Amino acid sequence: MDQHPQTTFSRPSKASKALVFIDPKTGEPVALPNSRASSRERSVGTLKGIGLIPDAIHPAPQQPLTISRRASPELDVYARPFVPESLTSINTLRGPNFETPPINQLNFQEYIEKSLPTQFFPPPIQSTPPDSSFHPADRTQEHYEHFFQYHIRAEIEEQQRQNASCALYAHPVDTTDLHTVSFKVPGLQENSPYIEVDDVVQFRQIQEDRHIHQTSQSGGPRNVSSTFQWTGVSYSGRVSSIQRKNETLVVRLSGPSLQPRVFRKRPREFMVHHLKFNIQFPVPEERFLPMRHVLPVLQQALRETMHTSERQFFSENSPQTHRWIRSMLFPREVDSKLQTSLNNLSFNRLLFDSELNWEQQKAIESIGGQNYGTLPFLISGPPGTGKTKTLVELAIQLVKNVDNVAHILFCAPSDPAADTLVRRLASHFHPTQMFRLNRTSRAFTEVPDTVLPFCYVSDNALSLPPFQKLMAYNIVVTTCRDASLLIRTRMTNSDLYAAEHGLVTTIHPDEAESFSTKLHWTALLMDEAAQAMEPEALIPLFVVAPPLKSARLPSTPLFVMAGDDHQLGPRLSLHSSPLKKSLFARLFARPVYAEHPLARAKTGKAPPILNQSMLPILRPAFANLIRNYRSHPAILAIPSSVFYNDTLLAEAPGTDCLASWSQWRGKKWPVLFHNNVSPDGMDSDGGGWFNSGEASLACWYAASLVRSKLVEPKEVCIMSPFKAQVQHLRKVMRGIDYGGVFWDVDIGPTEIFQGLERGVVIICTTRSRAKYVEKDKELGWGLIDMPNKMNVALTRAKFGLIVLGKKDILLRDPNWKAFLDFCERNGLMINENGLSEPAYDTDDSVRTTLEKGLLDKEEKQKELKVSRALGSGSQNNGMWTSGMQEPPNVEGYDEGEYSEHLYETPSVHASQ
Repeated sequence: MDQHPQTTFSRPSKASKALVFIDPKTGEPVALPNSRASSRERSVGTLKGIGLIPDAIHPAPQQPLTISRRASPELDVYARPFVPESLTSINTLRGPNFETPPINQLNFQEYIEKSLPTQFFPPPIQSTPPDSSFHPADRTQEHYEHFFQYHIRAEIEEQQRQNASCALYAHPVDTTDLHTVSFKVPGLQENSPYIEVDDVVQFRQIQEDRHIHQTSQSGGPRNVSSTFQWTGVSYSGRVSSIQRKNETLVVRLSGPSLQPRVFRKRPREFMVHHLKFNIQFPVPEERFLPMRHVLPVLQQALRETMHTSERQFFSENSPQTHRWIRSMLFPREVDSKLQTSLNNLSFNRLLFDSELNWEQQKAIESIGGQNYGTLPFLISGPPGTGKTKTLVELAIQLVKNVDNVAHILFCAPSDPAADTLVRRLASHFHPTQMFRLNRTSRAFTEVPDTVLPFCYVSDNALSLPPFQKLMAYNIVVTTCRDASLLIRTRMTNSDLYAAEHGLVTTIHPDEAESFSTKLHWTALLMDEAAQAMEPEALIPLFVVAPPLKSARLPSTPLFVMAGDDHQLGPRLSLHSSPLKKSLFARLFARPVYAEHPLARAKTGKAPPILNQSMLPILRPAFANLIRNYRSHPAILAIPSSVFYNDTLLAEAPGTDCLASWSQWRGKKWPVLFHNNVSPDGMDSDGGGWFNSGEASLACWYAASLVRSKLVEPKEVCIMSPFKAQVQHLRKVMRGIDYGGVFWDVDIGPTEIFQGLERGVVIICTTRSRAKYVEKDKELGWGLIDMPNKMNVALTRAKFGLIVLGKKDILLRDPNWKAFLDFCERNGLMINENGLSEPAYDTDDSVRTTLEKGLLDKEEKQKELKVSRALGSGSQNNGMWTSGMQEPPNVEGYDEGEYSEHLYETPSVHASQ
């Protein structure tokens, strides 16, 4: 995303002496596209009024352009930019390397020795190699560890390959001081490469000898030539600051000081040594170590349950607690409890948030009552339905009103998501009750001011509090990955139990047989769980897991996840990796959830309401949130139908604020599809795909919206799945054609907007050539045949959605076809000539529930206008009354299915 002025690496198409454009059908050269807008196009951005869409941004269909080297066969448009071997070979040479130590590293061994008696810890469990029966697709109990070890290694290798493609050669740097450099990294804003503070960056110093020959004593330099060579010095620096907005890294370097040298060679010739480097971004494998560390322990627990009989497994006298691991990772119907009576219609629990709706309250009641069995409780929440709001209330209820829950580990996959949890809980807990656990390398500038009081600071760095203080917190909030700090400091339930058991039974040997104690961590809550890789989610799960062998425990920890497996999953470099399926998504696909009679996933219909005839039934260990408090019902209509079995209810207030905008068509609902046929193209420097015609159109719409005074610039966003198109959009929107006044219009890649919302969303699908769609899918690019990414794009908007794309290409995707059909039958479409496509009548069976509700609401408004008109006319005016038509027949209206309250402002607002 991008909200402020910045320097970016835009690569406009330009003519090259080495390359010509060839028509692939005729083989003849074609005219190069002009990278500068025509005078007519430039005038579009400076229009003060809002008029019709200009013809200049409705180009006639053109032949696609391919880049070819003269008459040679077509080049590989996905090839990496060429780098001379003289530069790449330098990275293979050996020489002295100056390593920069990490910042603020915690002494884990010292912390452990100050906190616990280490002699009682169980010995580590070693990883075992897979046997011959293992297959990489085998995600079973027997090969659970091997499956993830294999695919984690594959992901690391892919990240290494991608980071290698991001390497910079003979790259200039700026010196902040003699041991700190800053430099531009193209793609950093889009996390390509993905960099964190304190990551290692490798530098090989390149000496550029620029020879400048002067022709006379008084004349200026004339002939300039450059040569490159390695100075023999390399550095392993550490990232100290990341400025993603302007794609700049700041790195600390230990070793010889950095300064360019200038010296004179001869009276009329001198040489300047410029400070340049070959820069590489190695993948820090230690980032994956916590995930790999927990797998052997979990695998042993799973193996032991495989060799335990059902009778022994569920015996009340069985001291084994490894069954808890199996029921959390591979839950079955036998782990659930049976329900024999209907639920109460009301809840007696006193809520801290009075705005929670019925589904949210029901989830909290079920979890608080712990009546559903021993398995994860899953809260499925589509966009804007209040998943986080539900978990926050649950955390408060568990700590304050549930007897056997005293210490909660509350996690999310990212720092911003974890910070959000702290901010929402801050009014209910004092800093002595809640702790925000951060990795020691996290910068203070990244921590919101409202969160900082809940952090622990030592030696001017974020750190871990002393043992006594840590144990006193009711809630510890952290990221899934940073929960590994609790593993490395031996603060897991397993280690704490071993220390307590060992100490008590040593002091009181006669109590060894009767020893019983409560576990410290009594619940694990995980927000945005569908965005975490399964091995990532295993880290906090390992923290709260009971010891593999223990005396009978009074209770075992609760495990609750909230997420949406129809949005973007874990961020991975290897698009085809099975790691893209999160633990949350995998569990929801298991029969105990997916085949439950109340499951949302029942094909083609909303989940039924529980009634007496369905009893007895397994108590559902899940909750379906269905009330959306973000978007206009027209925006939600297709996501609800395509991704959520037509179950969403639109209850957001104030979503008609753009109703008067002049560009809405047909039904005048705030949804618009514009068929754009301008050709896509490949950035000549290998930066990716862009579509200049689409960019012009998107920026025109954004300017039109802002100049209408109906929406602020910061409420408008433009997104594209292609990096080069994002850069092109930024260049156009921030350029002189639009007066440089639209910096607050947010422009970014689709993935960045997950979890966010904007008033108006303009989606650039960019792709106009069908032959590249399969390659897009292989690489994880684009929005075609990418259902989760499409869902994220459509559901960010609150009161306005505009989609730009080539209709013929999008129709090949059944999900996009559903969206286009919706737009077409309701007249929400503009064709390639800038003309509106008329609405048409169709069978109600193809319409979505929200769509029917909107149409019914319109009919009721028409009836109301007619009745008011009749009431205001004179009864003696026969001409007036005889000329009125009867209002539409609405006797078939099903009050239960299309209740009018779904489309009115709700009395409560339980948004996320």
